[in-house]
Amino acid sequence: KSMRGGTGRTRIRRHGEEIRSWALSPIAVEHLRTQMLRAEFHTELPILAHRDAIIVSVQFGLALRNQEVYGLRWSSFADEGRARITQVLSWNELDNWAKTEHATGRTTKVPTLLAEDLALWRALLREHGYPAREVDFIIPGDLAGERFGIRDPDSGARHMSTNQAKKWGPRFMKPALTAMAERDATLASAVSATPYSLRRGGISARLRGENAQSVAHQCGTSLEMLSQHYSYEIDDLDHVGAQSLDQQWRNARAVVLATRKEPEQQTSAA
Repeated sequence: KSMRGGTGRTRIRRHGEEIRSWALSPIAVEHLRTQMLRAEFHTELPILAHRDAIIVSVQFGLALRNQEVYGLRWSSFADEGRARITQVLSWNELDNWAKTEHATGRTTKVPTLLAEDLALWRALLREHGYPAREVDFIIPGDLAGERFGIRDPDSGARHMSTNQAKKWGPRFMKPALTAMAERDATLASAVSATPYSLRRGGISARLRGENAQSVAHQCGTSLEMLSQHYSYEIDDLDHVGAQSLDQQWRNARAVVLATRKEPEQQTSAA
C-alpha cells in the first residue's frame, strides 16, 4: 500500500547511492548472508542464524513480498524448478489473497542456487529434530521453542506469527547490515536496506536476463510497477551483459567466499 500512495517519498524513484539499499545487489545479498551465518546474534541457538540466511535467500531468489515468504511450505516446491505462491501471512493466519490480483496462485522460477540452499536447510532442520514434511513451512515459527509461532489448524504445522515476521527485519537483518558495513566500508550504503530491498534487488537482477513481461507475471506485479519501483541498474553488474539471476548470484557467492578465505590464508601464513 505504501507503494501506491499518490504523494510522498514512496513515489520518487531512487538514484545513485540510494539504490544500494533500496534494491540489494547479489554481492550485498551474499555479504549479508555471510554476516548472518556468523551466528553473532544467535549464540545460544545457532540454527536461527541459518534461518535468517535462508530467509534472505528465499526472498531474494524468488523476489517475494515480505508476507509471501512466511506462507511458503515445502510442498510449494513440488514442481521441479518452480515455486507456487498460494498463501501469504496475514494477521496471524494464512490468507489465499495477497496484495494484488495476481500475487497469489502464481508460479515463479527457482534459481538452482536457491534450490541447493533449500536442500541444505531442510537437511539441517531434520538433523536438529525439526519436522520438514511437505506440509511444513519453509520458515517454521517455533524454532526457538513451542511457545512461538502460530499453529495451522489444517496441517498442524507452525508458521511465523505476524509479530515475529514484522520484527525479523529490525531485530536480525538490521544488526547484520550494520555489522556488515563495519567490516567493509564499501557496503556502508546498503545499511538502511529492509527485507523488501531483497525483492527489489531480486527483480532488478532478473530483468538483466529475462523478459520483462515474464518477470512481471512471475513476481505478481505489472510492467508499470517494474518500471517505477523495481528495474534498477545495479552498479556491481554494469560491466557484464545479460545474465540470468542464477549466474549473477553464483558469481557473487564465489566472490564473497574468496574474500572470506583470504584473511584465513593470511592468518595461516603468519
